[in-house]
Amino acid sequence: MTAHAIDGTNDSLAEAEAMIDQRPLGALTLDPTRSSATPLTEVVSALADSRQSPHLAAAAAAVAEAQVQSFPENLFWDFDFYLASIHRRAAATPDYPSHLENVTGITVGLMRLYGQQSPIRFRYVHDFMYGFDWARWVRREPAARREAEPFGLDFLRQTQSRGRDIVALIDADDDLYPKLAEGASRNPFPFFREPNDELPLYRLLAERGDVPVEAWRLDARPDPGRDFDALRQDAAASLGLAR
Repeated sequence: MTAHAIDGTNDSLAEAEAMIDQRPLGALTLDPTRSSATPLTEVVSALADSRQSPHLAAAAAAVAEAQVQSFPENLFWDFDFYLASIHRRAAATPDYPSHLENVTGITVGLMRLYGQQSPIRFRYVHDFMYGFDWARWVRREPAARREAEPFGLDFLRQTQSRGRDIVALIDADDDLYPKLAEGASRNPFPFFREPNDELPLYRLLAERGDVPVEAWRLDARPDPGRDFDALRQDAAASLGLAR
């Protein structure tokens, strides 16, 4: 990678950080001990050597920009474990840049498939980044999926397939996934998810240790072994958010 390309990558990473910082509530984290998410530049520096760094920085910038564009009302911006996970996997392959490019391309596609630019129109990316979607999928077939990682290719591809299925259900105006009115966001869950609801709910879950992927930690240990959907519903009920 040339010096010009590296400078361009660094500029893209700085631009992605600025986009997140400019969100109405800034770069919030779910880490109960801090108020702001780790800057992307710090995460990349902590993980990658000089050869890997431009590629991981490009991946971080692409995914962060896709999140801002597809989920402009997203609240929490922890990328630590996502980047640690895809970096570790890529470093174990013969072609670090190609693996990162593949995973990044799928992830960016998922942002567009599930976010405000698609018929699905989910408001937040929290369920993906903090592992609720992954833990639910693993629990359905624990013996077969126990080795699947939250941001491994198996789960990413399944999430891609599921998104296409949901779009088909929306096209058919399904009862669970109906067509939405213009400007509405989708919430198929039995609790309210307006920003003023989502903030205290997820902070309570993080304080209780009831988040399947502590995405604010480089060394997170993903846990699919508990029913995190039930734990989240209980927490929502305790906050008066059930609907």
